[in-house]
Amino acid sequence: MSLDISVYCKELTDDLMPKIVKRLNDYDMIVEVHPDVMFTNQTGFCPFKFQLTNPPAEILRGKVLVSGFELYVDDFDLAIAKEELKPKLGFWDKLLGKKQPEIAFATPDIETRLKDCRKVVSFVWHMGDSFELRFVSMVSAILTELTNGVCTYPADDIWYENKNIVEEFYKEVCDYEKSLSEEELEYHEFDGW
Repeated sequence: MSLDISVYCKELTDDLMPKIVKRLNDYDMIVEVHPDVMFTNQTGFCPFKFQLTNPPAEILRGKVLVSGFELYVDDFDLAIAKEELKPKLGFWDKLLGKKQPEIAFATPDIETRLKDCRKVVSFVWHMGDSFELRFVSMVSAILTELTNGVCTYPADDIWYENKNIVEEFYKEVCDYEKSLSEEELEYHEFDGW
């Protein structure tokens, strides 16, 4: 099973990833991203090397770990996305001149924020280790903050407010990680790029 978070933004530039890593380092960890990862050319696995400075379990103290998520960048146009949501009219509906109903992509205030967005970044994770949630949550929240983007968890149709999104996601991540016993922790030690 995989889960995803999407961030809609006006544009993506290669200077965003170093800014994201810098912000990640403000949250109780020392982080590096794989040197080849950039938003303008990235598709697939996005790995992060990290060490927790305040780990939730003693077993993690001093360990250098690796985790990450799948990253996909696509073009986005709200009008096209809304058009794709409309149901196809059958033969008789077309013959009788029936109009397709207008389908909302999101609430009107969210659609107002989405109208200028031209990119959608999908962050996909599979819970292959206990820290994928940390990176997918934190990177998506920081990207939302840096680009003044729009963040959503589409599986439950949740649209997040930008105010304090990074701090809120970080609190959720910490709560999740602290809920795990040492036996439940799954992690991968870093052995090189």
